Amino acid sequence: MIEYLVGLSWGTLVGFAIAIPVGPVGLVCIQRTISRNRKSGLVSGFGAAVADVLLASVGAFSITAIFSFITDHKSLLEIFGGFLLLFLGIMSFFSKPKEKEVVADTALDYVDEFLSAFVLTITNPLSAFSFFIAFGAISSKIGAGLSFAITFVVGVFIGSCLWWIFLTYVADRIAHKMNHERIVSINKWFARAIMLIGAIILLSVLFRQF
Repeated sequence: MIEYLVGLSWGTLVGFAIAIPVGPVGLVCIQRTISRNRKSGLVSGFGAAVADVLLASVGAFSITAIFSFITDHKSLLEIFGGFLLLFLGIMSFFSKPKEKEVVADTALDYVDEFLSAFVLTITNPLSAFSFFIAFGAISSKIGAGLSFAITFVVGVFIGSCLWWIFLTYVADRIAHKMNHERIVSINKWFARAIMLIGAIILLSVLFRQF
């Protein structure tokens, strides 16, 4: 029983801590919360959390084949993620946020939001390395077994979800204090930031080839 609680606690802390840095997925979640609604941000965050679970499973269950694939195809994954960020940024820049009262996402919108955040997270090699290193460091100190690994992965999902719930709540509170014109302006700034990050990722891959 103690091992389950320890694994759940460590997993929650690691999942929360790794999700905290406001990177590309964080910007996308904030942008969608402000320009659309909180549900859009939460669905995006949930997509990132599911990706975190898969990446944490790689480290927790020592799935070396998948980890080796991520390592060997690091540049390809970064290129895919970079182009996806550019695409999302361009779409966000030219989109026109609707008034909060009339925003109503369809089931297809939610699927798109979930998958885009999932793909952005799963194609980030740094996330995989972070979970692999975190689990290795913790398990080596406490002599973890299978039950620890399972509860660790569950904890990662809980911790990641807690962060996205908090982030979208704050973004939604801020959005409610803005008028529509201000939301449109901020949406464009977030779109520029998302495109910039995508361009930086692609350029970094290009420079590594020389």
